[in-house]
Amino acid sequence: MTVETRTRTWGAVAARGAAAWSVAFGLVHVYWLVGGEVGLPPGTSLASNLPLLIIDVVAIPLCALAALVALAPTRPWGSRVPRWLLNTAICGVAVLLLVHAMPSVVDWVLLASGRLAVADLDPMERFVTLLYEPVFLAGGLLFGLTGLGCLRGR
Repeated sequence: MTVETRTRTWGAVAARGAAAWSVAFGLVHVYWLVGGEVGLPPGTSLASNLPLLIIDVVAIPLCALAALVALAPTRPWGSRVPRWLLNTAICGVAVLLLVHAMPSVVDWVLLASGRLAVADLDPMERFVTLLYEPVFLAGGLLFGLTGLGCLRGR
């Protein structure tokens, strides 16, 4: 197996992971839109929070689009998308998700080093640091790996 083949293989795995992440994230937003509250900060519901409702309605189609963007480099129909556009979209999604997660990196380092305890975080900080931002980081890494693995040799 050549280096290029291995790169394309792990890039394809990352692309499927990024697509699955996008679908799962979109389904979570659908769940919240229909009234689900698991995964939201305690005491939060979309029905009583118009900005969150708007974010949810916008996020659902964006997640579907992100799944298609992630799969495009690995599917025959993806070759119809101009390379520059696909590169821009995949890298843009990766950067957006990684930048979203970056503020929590300081907390993660402090938690890992023992300079901060989970008990020191209020419920919202705990939710954001331990659940919410790691999800964004995972998505950003998957899209970043998709870009590195699939688009280099395309």
